[in-house]
Amino acid sequence: MSSLWEQRAARNEALFREVNENIARLEERHGTTSDPVYICECANAACAEQIAIDAETYSRVRAGARYFFVKAGHQEAELERVVETHDDYLVVEKTGAAGDVAEQTQS
Repeated sequence: MSSLWEQRAARNEALFREVNENIARLEERHGTTSDPVYICECANAACAEQIAIDAETYSRVRAGARYFFVKAGHQEAELERVVETHDDYLVVEKTGAAGDVAEQTQS
């Protein structure tokens, strides 16, 4: 059984993912010369750290409902495992209840 904290954290992360998907849509329409800047998709609702992610990586990772972008040090071992390490960010896969919530909330 999942804890209330896990469920809330997963919903926060899903909300950040939704914001980033809106940023990606705007970027696709208007484009820039640099990598788009997204917000960290960690469990901390107060986090507003920014991450520059190239369009190819963003699309590849976003294809999986359980995958999120977080700043290094923002990962939560109880909720996720690191699957990729980049210079400025990590790609994490949500596990357990957090993964289930991520799949249910993917738009």
